[in-house]
Amino acid sequence: MTTIAKSLQRQRWTLERFGMLPGDLRHRLFDRDAPKVFCVSIPKAGTHLLERAICLHPRMYRKVLPTIGDGNVVRWKSLDQLLSRLHPGQALVSHLSFRPEFPALLDRHGVRGIFLMRDPRDTVVSQTHFVTREVKHRQHGVFAEQEGQRDRLMLSIVGDPARGVLGIAERLDRYAGWLSSGCLAVRFEDLVGPGGGGDAARQEAAVREIYQHLGLPDDESLVRSVCDRLFSSDSPTFRKGSIGGWRDSFDPELEEAFERAVEGRLQLYGYGPGRSFIPTPEAPRKAGS
Repeated sequence: MTTIAKSLQRQRWTLERFGMLPGDLRHRLFDRDAPKVFCVSIPKAGTHLLERAICLHPRMYRKVLPTIGDGNVVRWKSLDQLLSRLHPGQALVSHLSFRPEFPALLDRHGVRGIFLMRDPRDTVVSQTHFVTREVKHRQHGVFAEQEGQRDRLMLSIVGDPARGVLGIAERLDRYAGWLSSGCLAVRFEDLVGPGGGGDAARQEAAVREIYQHLGLPDDESLVRSVCDRLFSSDSPTFRKGSIGGWRDSFDPELEEAFERAVEGRLQLYGYGPGRSFIPTPEAPRKAGS
């Protein structure tokens, strides 16, 4: 695909995700029964993939706001204020750490929540590439000054709290509450599909489960159409979006450091130990169920 074609495709997706295409206006004005949606994930867990799965549904679009996180939520006073301003059909995308009061807020405002998770080892790899590339990121200097990618991976694993870098264990702890919050737990590995090394049947099942959780139509032709378009590089934060890429980046010492850092947290999120990326059977599907 040429550079111009890619640019046009990305521009179209920008309009589509925010509900700004001509055909979207009818839904925005008259569809008062569409769900209000709160999406949450650990940074670099594949947030754009979940957003795309939701916003490719003709009744849904993203609220015109940046991704909400612990550092910027105060610009809108609180999550309570943000949820109170959601309209039917809008999705709010966030990286908010869990707080005990959040599930009650979602219930109060009639907002349905979805928590996206990804193999933490792939999250580590994705974070190091993203922060190193994005010169405006607040942690860019710390990562960029490392001697190489291996040192950056170790930094992401163990962290450097004095310089504002949390290790992977601390990041997992901050989001673990979403696993028992009543939100639907969705796996990146299920949602990514064949384009990212996943399985087409699991992808269709994940998309259908999302729509059922939101009370949206999930007929077979719609789900297949969404899956055909789901894996995409239209997001400006997209790099590779594949399953199990950590195995090409971790050496035995990094694997040992990771396992020592996370202890039982990998299993808490339902991912098996060792070099397999297949989730364990007892992993939560719907939090609180």
